[in-house]
Amino acid sequence: MNKNSGAFKYFDKERGPDLRTRPPGVRKTFEVSKMWEVHQEIVRRIFLGQKNSDIANDLGISPVTVSYTRNSRVVQDKLKLMAGARDADIVDLGKEIREKAPKALKLLEEILDGTGLGTAAGPNLRAKTAENWLDRAGYPAQSRGGGITINQHFTAPEIDAIKKRALENGIVFDTEKADNEQDMESSRPLISRGAMG
Repeated sequence: MNKNSGAFKYFDKERGPDLRTRPPGVRKTFEVSKMWEVHQEIVRRIFLGQKNSDIANDLGISPVTVSYTRNSRVVQDKLKLMAGARDADIVDLGKEIREKAPKALKLLEEILDGTGLGTAAGPNLRAKTAENWLDRAGYPAQSRGGGITINQHFTAPEIDAIKKRALENGIVFDTEKADNEQDMESSRPLISRGAMG
């Protein structure tokens, strides 16, 4: 066999054993409890919306392991169960909010009016409560610099017409015209009354 051929290195007796494979009779073993913990953490992080690469980096595992775990049928079923439980909790929370809303409304009215339990409320709490009410009713407080912004595209003739109207109404002052008039004034000879006679 030619020593320069690629196949020679596989048949070289001086090379030693191939460490990529296990010797006969030796099985690869895993600590099931450790694997279970890692898989549970992967599932938890997937449910929180983390990316595969972020999960792999944080846990010190390969992104392929995370991908295999994410795509396994068992994990997909578990994620569906977790999402269902989350949604059920949200429904329960919504129900609890609806049940307590009348009490909260009454308390807010008392704070705003200064009656009942609201008699102890100071002016700052009353103002904040009133502001919250207005905000929820569709009248939010003005924020600084929160003017109205309008974007519009105009054609050249429209822009000229707007400029003309602004000049006519005195909103805008034409500086080019004023500069030209001032230049003409300065080019005229100055004649004093005394010199004219």
